[in-house]
Amino acid sequence: MRKRLFTGAIALVLSLLSVASPILAAEGSTSTQEDSIPVQPSVSEETLDQTPPTEVPPASDIPPQTPPAEPPSPDTPVPEKPPVSDPVPPPPVEIPEGPPLRQEHVKYMEGFPQRAFQPGKQLTRAQAAQVVYRLLAAPDSGTGSCSYTDVPNSQWYAKSVQALCALGLFDNGSHFRPGDVITRAEFVDLLIRVKPQAQGTAAFPDVPASHWAANQISAAASQGWINGYPDGTFRPDNGLSRAEACTVINRMLGRSGDAEQANKLLSLGIFSDMTASHWAGTTIVEAAVSHAPTVNGSGEGWSDIDLASMTFHPGFHDVGKQLYYVDQYGKLALNITFGAFRADSSGALTRLSASYQIPNVPYLSQIDNIYAWVGCEAVSTLMGLQAKGYATKVPLKQFLDNLPRHRTNPEKGFVGSPYVPDPSKRTRTTIYPAKLAEYSNTYCNGQPVCADFRGASVTDLQRELLAGNSVVAYMTLWWEKPNYRTYQIEGTPQRLVSNNHAVLVCGYDPEKGYFISDPYNYYNRGEVHQYWKDAKTFEAIWNERQVGMVLR
Repeated sequence: MRKRLFTGAIALVLSLLSVASPILAAEGSTSTQEDSIPVQPSVSEETLDQTPPTEVPPASDIPPQTPPAEPPSPDTPVPEKPPVSDPVPPPPVEIPEGPPLRQEHVKYMEGFPQRAFQPGKQLTRAQAAQVVYRLLAAPDSGTGSCSYTDVPNSQWYAKSVQALCALGLFDNGSHFRPGDVITRAEFVDLLIRVKPQAQGTAAFPDVPASHWAANQISAAASQGWINGYPDGTFRPDNGLSRAEACTVINRMLGRSGDAEQANKLLSLGIFSDMTASHWAGTTIVEAAVSHAPTVNGSGEGWSDIDLASMTFHPGFHDVGKQLYYVDQYGKLALNITFGAFRADSSGALTRLSASYQIPNVPYLSQIDNIYAWVGCEAVSTLMGLQAKGYATKVPLKQFLDNLPRHRTNPEKGFVGSPYVPDPSKRTRTTIYPAKLAEYSNTYCNGQPVCADFRGASVTDLQRELLAGNSVVAYMTLWWEKPNYRTYQIEGTPQRLVSNNHAVLVCGYDPEKGYFISDPYNYYNRGEVHQYWKDAKTFEAIWNERQVGMVLR
């Protein structure tokens, strides 16, 4: 009996130890939840209590142990592990199609009157609509309705605004606000509708996720269309300049421009308010000139540029090491010979002769029969006009009498009388080139034949003469050194040349100097007073005064 009780107690102790062991291991574990390996759950106490004890078979019933396997020989090939399959990528996000864009590099940005581009002027919503309209392959193919009440059909922007609204590029509504500056957010939204992109990852601190255009701005920034400001902000409610708009659109379209051609066109004066040094010069010309691009290592190379259709700044232009000429109408000389020059198909000039003299310049005297003692500027001008075939039947007295007049300011009209000098020397009796050109052009069928030439260098003057043009040059009487007096011009004292005299310069030769048609034939009345004046004397006076009017 005692022996049976002792044997039962030992069995109970052993069974309790076998239950406590897994719990202690779990409590002693130091692994974290993230990197622990899941363990099969141990048998619960409740389950243990319901499981009958397992009897240990006698020793003779235990099956023999399997001997340990022999280690593999180095020559035995080891089977490869089965490949781990790559994770299945998520299905691609569908990007909606935008309206088809024109593939050729068309002009999509226009300038303003008088060839101004106004690169710093902010873009309006109406202008943005016009720009995008020009870029679309089928801009009038939209079928949506447009209900704007502030876009009358008579306005220049009506067609483009209504077309973009019908395409869904602008949201329909009652007001479009055509004259408002388009914000950076609105502009990006418009371009993303034109050329949809996948959602980007770019972020700006002033464009929270809740911003209405956050996704559009992020997508455009991720594509490299737009950049933030140096402080990292985007400033979505700011406007953007016309130059900035060109930059963004060119990036969107992958249009890089031809720097060499842009430099040429800007140097010729395609825009009156921009030079070739402007930071966005190439970008703007890319937007403003239609061309056929050829991709090269440094960007684009342009061909098929319609130079004949463009308007530039009149006169001669040095571009690099090449000389070009633009006539009075703003047209580049192409495939033509004029004066001592020949222009090729690109406009580049070749000088054919060292000198040139306008043939058959009619002579008019300010003294003979008319006695216009101080009307030299107007008389010289009428000679130049008649040499070009203008005002050939206009009497000299009529030309003098119709001059615009002003009491004291030669910038506003002829001061005094062209017939009567002021013996007191208190009146600066003359008319300045700008006003004289304005008046003279009324005899040229409204064409800009005459232009202010003040500030021109001797080289500029020589080139005009070699091109077959003439210049009314404000020199001095008898080619003396300029003398100065102080005159009251609209109540303001000005120190001006008192011995002024104007002549028509109509030829140049490096050896002879300048060919002069001088209306003041005081010592040879009744005769033609035309002669060559040496370069040294002429250029000394011209360089001091630099006052004249060119007739092209």
